[in-house]
Amino acid sequence: MTSPGSSNARLAMHSSITSQVGPEFAMAANVSPPQNFAVHASAHGAGNCTDSSSDSRSPEMPLAKASDRESRIIAEKHRRSQYKAEIESIHSLLNDIIPTQRKLDKTSILRLAADKLRNEHVFGDTIKCDHLETWSSAVLKYFDLFGGFMIAVTCRGRIFIVSPNIQEKLGYCDIDLLGQDIYKYVHNEDKDILRFHIYPPELQSGFDDNLLKQHHNFKIRFLRAGAKSDLPRYEQCHINGTHRRSDKATANGVQDKQIIRRQRVRHNRTFSSSGNDFVFIGMVHVLSNVRPVCLVSPTAYSEYKTRHLIDGRIVECDQSISLAAGYMTEEVTGTSAFIFMHKDDVRWVICVLRQMYDQSREYGESYYRLMTRSGHFIYMRTRGFLEIDPNTKKVQSFVCINRVISQEYGRKMMEEMKRKYSVIVDMENQSERVSCVDEAPVEHPKHLERIVMHLVEPPANENIDELKLVPPSKENIISAIKNSEKVVQETGIRFDTRKRKKSDPDDLEVLKRHS
Repeated sequence: MTSPGSSNARLAMHSSITSQVGPEFAMAANVSPPQNFAVHASAHGAGNCTDSSSDSRSPEMPLAKASDRESRIIAEKHRRSQYKAEIESIHSLLNDIIPTQRKLDKTSILRLAADKLRNEHVFGDTIKCDHLETWSSAVLKYFDLFGGFMIAVTCRGRIFIVSPNIQEKLGYCDIDLLGQDIYKYVHNEDKDILRFHIYPPELQSGFDDNLLKQHHNFKIRFLRAGAKSDLPRYEQCHINGTHRRSDKATANGVQDKQIIRRQRVRHNRTFSSSGNDFVFIGMVHVLSNVRPVCLVSPTAYSEYKTRHLIDGRIVECDQSISLAAGYMTEEVTGTSAFIFMHKDDVRWVICVLRQMYDQSREYGESYYRLMTRSGHFIYMRTRGFLEIDPNTKKVQSFVCINRVISQEYGRKMMEEMKRKYSVIVDMENQSERVSCVDEAPVEHPKHLERIVMHLVEPPANENIDELKLVPPSKENIISAIKNSEKVVQETGIRFDTRKRKKSDPDDLEVLKRHS
């Protein structure tokens, strides 16, 4: 709270100032200053506090105008429009390189423009046709005959020519590779090999005409095109090519100091520092290609893989069985493999399998006749491998590689197999087995049940080193054979439903002799 004396003193001072400078200045003192002036005054407030007399003599600073900012914006727009017009002008000159339907960014346009200048420097007037005419359909057919694609790089590794069929070999678009560094697409361990051939040490020291006569053959790994999230995949490629000197190459000795200063070359060289005076042109053949030449391998028509339980039931089957035997995987999965064999060959195959169980052999081979989906028989060779648990010595399944063989070779190998196992199977008792009442070429399901039951029986004397069979239940064995009977009947074969004569126990005794 101010005293009446102090307020009277201020009024007296105000009246004295008014009498000295006039009423106009007094009225202006009561009006707030402009915003720009206030900012300017606050910026120089610290200096004004020290010397008030110098403030009255300092010249007034120019005030910022809104028109200056607008002029800068207009100038920036004009620069951008002019830059865009120049880019479009350059783009119009690249119609012989870029297809009309392809859109590129500004960086790609500048990259392709530099590549066109590089081509004119290398070939000069040698090639007068444009880029699209160079890679015509006739030329591409010529490359297809050789099975490779053409590539040309400078001695510094800058790609300036690549044939469009590289997309079929490595997945790249030829336009995207022009002007790129080839070392970005080569395996790290092969970069020195590539550098040695496209930029040999002889070329670094001096030019020699013999360099253009040398042919280079080498192998490197190229990166295959793919998504950024995928792991890099490299293809082994063979390159065969030679060097070429550019038509507009500089003199052998660069003596002009201005050229040396512009190119930043400290010593005289036989080519310009950009590396465009000498180039490498070659053919690339992809040795390892992920695209198969044939969709189906040649062995698919004659070989297929199956996995079985120890009773012979199929739990897994390869799709190639449809080409080899005519069955679908859904038909044979869950069925017994023995019912598809000829009835005269079943006991021989079972003897081989039982020998593997009893003698702890991981591998076995058998020959037999297999009934196809059409009802005909083909000769087969099966190589089986037991899947054994190394800790418990238990066997629950085995894998078979089944292959179709010729009739002559099949008969020969079946005779050898019978001579090998003739001690186990009594031929005389087997010949008496013709008392069966049915004429089906495959084993009767009822008789097959008893044979399989004996196959999965554990040995009488179990040793520690012997394998331990893990047989399925009796119900599962019977169910698998019934499913097999349905598939066999679809081929046109009918089993006799009458009871069989009591000669089966004798046959089982024959099968038990090897145990």
